[in-house]
Amino acid sequence: MKTKVFFLLVSALLIVSCEKTKYENTGTITGQDFALCACCGGYFIQIDDVNYRFEKSELPDNFTFDDNQLPLTVELDWEPRSAYCSDFNWINIQKIRKK
Repeated sequence: MKTKVFFLLVSALLIVSCEKTKYENTGTITGQDFALCACCGGYFIQIDDVNYRFEKSELPDNFTFDDNQLPLTVELDWEPRSAYCSDFNWINIQKIRKK
């Protein structure tokens, strides 16, 4: 009897731990911004039909991509950068994965 209860508990824990991570948005990394201005640079990502910029060097360590993979559809959690060239839609990406 104890073996059956133990097996059921372990099974339940495995099912709960296998739940997928949820992301707030889906976006498409479209390319690099080659413009030469004080607030330009980085990469473009389109989220809900709005273009944003982000720094590739500031992505989470577990996520990488090459320019030859673009456009690249991703799932992500992000927030706007405050007081950093606000008219240029810069964002910070907290969590991201390829879709």
